[in-house]
Amino acid sequence: MENITKHDPFLSHFETLIDEKQINNKSSKNKIDLFSSSLGSCQFSSTSSDKPPILPCPTSTIDSFSIKKSLLSNIETSGSQLTPLQFDFFSLIHNYYDVYYPNRTNINDVGEQLRFVICLHLINHVLKTRSRILSHNAKLKENPDLDYHDQGFTRPKVLIIVPFRESVRRIINCFENLLLTMDDSEKNDQIQMSHRKRFKEEYGGEEIDNENNDSKFQRTSNEYNEIFAGNIDDHFRLGISVTRKSLKFFQSVYKSDFLIVSPVGLRTLLEKRHRKRKHKQSSDSSESDSDNEDTNENKASSIADFLSSIECIYIDQLDILSMQNLDHLFYILENLNCIPQQATSSTDFSRIRHWSLNGWARFYRQLIVLSSFTSPLFLSLFHRFSTNYSGQCLIQPSFPLNGYIRSLSTFNQLFQRIPVCDPTLRFNYFIEHILPRFDTSAYEHTLIYLSSYFDFVRLKNYMRTEKHKQFNYLTLNEYSTKKQILLARNIFYHRQVRFLLMTERFHFYHRYRIKGIRHILFYDLPSYGHFYPEIVQFLTLPHVIDKKKTTQTNQTDEPSTCTALYAKEDALKLAYILGQNAVTDLLNSEKNTHLFTNK
Repeated sequence: MENITKHDPFLSHFETLIDEKQINNKSSKNKIDLFSSSLGSCQFSSTSSDKPPILPCPTSTIDSFSIKKSLLSNIETSGSQLTPLQFDFFSLIHNYYDVYYPNRTNINDVGEQLRFVICLHLINHVLKTRSRILSHNAKLKENPDLDYHDQGFTRPKVLIIVPFRESVRRIINCFENLLLTMDDSEKNDQIQMSHRKRFKEEYGGEEIDNENNDSKFQRTSNEYNEIFAGNIDDHFRLGISVTRKSLKFFQSVYKSDFLIVSPVGLRTLLEKRHRKRKHKQSSDSSESDSDNEDTNENKASSIADFLSSIECIYIDQLDILSMQNLDHLFYILENLNCIPQQATSSTDFSRIRHWSLNGWARFYRQLIVLSSFTSPLFLSLFHRFSTNYSGQCLIQPSFPLNGYIRSLSTFNQLFQRIPVCDPTLRFNYFIEHILPRFDTSAYEHTLIYLSSYFDFVRLKNYMRTEKHKQFNYLTLNEYSTKKQILLARNIFYHRQVRFLLMTERFHFYHRYRIKGIRHILFYDLPSYGHFYPEIVQFLTLPHVIDKKKTTQTNQTDEPSTCTALYAKEDALKLAYILGQNAVTDLLNSEKNTHLFTNK
């Protein structure tokens, strides 16, 4: 049996019983600023400074980490050489710190590099857990009086949350590369892979809808092809068990080591279990009303009991998950690490760790979050569910130096600061001070871009009320059918339409080039910084000139304009669009309007 050294972070993290004072002492965290050329600036915070991280990584060899020998041999055989980014990132997660990395990109190799080392860490964690349990089982057979605490309430140890089935396929590829050695045929014969054919059928790559060859559906960015490549179904859950000699797919939740899910896929399972439990409670309510009240109190822990012993969470592409529905993700995270009210047949209470019995599992849980940008909501999610006693590593976002304004200097771009940020107050300010200015014949064919679907619905309902029938508008949102999209774009291009309301999620899922736009009004700034230049470039596309207006004035149409509204709370969005240097000037300036021009 393979030995685990005393300096192994796996041992020091999970076999240390922390003091209750350390749990309650949340306010007094020690903060340390770190830096590496690959990761950038990093802020580490912890209630204990016993083992702060070291950046950059002091070693450049993978065998210096406490990794299973079988995994090391596979990496060496494959000839893979880790980059400085991978070494620095792996040094953080290998020591079981919570990590938030907001600089993941979809158009180069950064995302794949980080995915590989994260998969290495997670497989290493599961194999070590299993190896330690088997070692203790052998010792208990020889001496039953020994006392070992090396398990949780249920088997699943790792929860991976990703947006698409294609993401699952790439993760499994990493698993196979780490577990299988293609040059060693004897080892391949020993490793069993069950339901591999079914996995390929259900998670295999599919060709994306190649509409970018159609002139009606030209897209704005090649990034779309990278995000939406392969199978982009967002409703799935996959249980995987891993041993030294097998990799089994489609296991039940109680027999899995890994649970790879989409937020909506896992939530539907939890709600299905909740409905079954509720139906059972209602049928038994006549027999025992008091018991029914007790089960209602423990409802959350019972429907999510298979999530009670999750020790590592890996959330990849949080930005894409936010374009789906973050409510599902919050719901899942809120139901983690609850003490089950009923034990399963495989639960051995004599082997359960003390901190699990104390209900402290969330303080040992590691959280790894990757996103391509940061936002107050993402930071709130990380800080709320990052309860790891070892500490949190918050990688600082990387903003473009000069933003996207210089490349768009052909157009006059007005940034207007508004005094409110609350959604309701922002809407009231918009309809009272901003919208009347654009509701004139000088602003025909105006695109209003809204990052929030709720703001879109509120503005659409306001425009279609009987009191405001004069508004002439069309809409494009993520729920629009292809037929509705074609009709709206055709009408907007050929006719005199005052406003076109478009949601950010519509642009994210389609990236269509909208012709006929003469003016752009950003109700709020885009979440993705590069969405701003993509939208502004719509002004370069052809549009129909009003013939009556041309014959009367003997002139062409009015110059195009672009207006973006922002509040002080939009500093992060401004930094992605304008660059970090210009944000400070805009936020601290006494002026509320700033015009960027090529003159």
